[in-house]
Amino acid sequence: MQLAIVPQHRRRRRSEIAAPALRERFASVIERAALDLMDPDRIETLAENLRLIERRRVHHVGLVVTSLILSSMQRSTDTEGRWLDAQRTYEDLGGADAGKTSFRNQVRKMVPAMRELLRRRLDAFAAAADRPELRERLRAFADVLVPDGCAFKLAAALCNLYTGTGQPAELKLHAVYSVRAGGVVAATKTAGSVHDNDGFGPKKWERDALYIWDLGYNDYSRVIDAKLAEAHVLQRLKVGANPVVLASYGASGHRRALVHDDGRPMRLDQACAFGFVHRQHVLDLDVELTDDDARTAFVRVVCVPFGGEDRYYLTTLPREIFTAHDVAEIYRIRWEVELFFRAWKGALRLDEVRRLRHPLSLEAAVTASLLAGTLTQQITVAINELERLAAAEASSP
Repeated sequence: MQLAIVPQHRRRRRSEIAAPALRERFASVIERAALDLMDPDRIETLAENLRLIERRRVHHVGLVVTSLILSSMQRSTDTEGRWLDAQRTYEDLGGADAGKTSFRNQVRKMVPAMRELLRRRLDAFAAAADRPELRERLRAFADVLVPDGCAFKLAAALCNLYTGTGQPAELKLHAVYSVRAGGVVAATKTAGSVHDNDGFGPKKWERDALYIWDLGYNDYSRVIDAKLAEAHVLQRLKVGANPVVLASYGASGHRRALVHDDGRPMRLDQACAFGFVHRQHVLDLDVELTDDDARTAFVRVVCVPFGGEDRYYLTTLPREIFTAHDVAEIYRIRWEVELFFRAWKGALRLDEVRRLRHPLSLEAAVTASLLAGTLTQQITVAINELERLAAAEASSP
């Protein structure tokens, strides 16, 4: 695998020397990441601290959790195969022979430990101080955070616990993707009937971070909260949203105040329908938001045509730094979380939970997949850093 393009005027490294060195680096990264997550003795100690086990019996519970995480990265045809994969892996790792029922009981017993392990992993990702700074146009932000939700169909037997929308039972994951961390830094599980907007409520806003969310999170109160916390917001403006428009900006930056002749405030639909805004394809407006608690905030709305339609974005990004086209381009970062969910569903077997009927079995499978996701995230970030260092070494005199 070539990690960098070496300038032609420099002598290339001999592949027989470089390749083993890179393999050793990759192996070290993978080994360190795997042991950080799946040290069986450390997991067993965690289970003891949580009083999930009082004394060690036949099963090594640390190996049970480790095998379940590893099985999340194997391929099979259904959920039943996943449990068999986990038990086979458990025995390959040195675990005692056990029947299917005994193994599943141990898995269910360890759900609180897996839950705590996931919480610690996500907290560590969110708090990591050694993450690389964002580059180019994102350099002004402490981070770019993208909340989103993803639903999974479940067995109808779980409809009382996980009520769906359009189907009897459904599980929804509410996650926050961090561009700087290269993965998810928060994840919660709810019934599918819980709206995305209700599944996202940051305990603390990150100052100078940019939050990007889609139409499902349309909430003026949340925008005002973020602005008061000195965070930035970017979202699509919901159809039918009609904030008060204060001013329109021309291509040269000229500001035109917008107000009715009698002094009444002007709404967005009126300003656009009657031509009070500048006559141009791209609009850049100052608007005023008011929430249910009568709090107000002055933000920005831009309109950028795309694919034959006008797309409106609401944002707090400063006009002096980001043009309307910049705003529309930055919003595309939100696609990163969609790709991440796709990987969760396919590569980590979250698309194989619909046959599970026991709530603890479901939580064990989902949590194991999320833990496997944190492992791949840690490895990816570390390998990207190796690639950056290799490129720097290749370009140095």
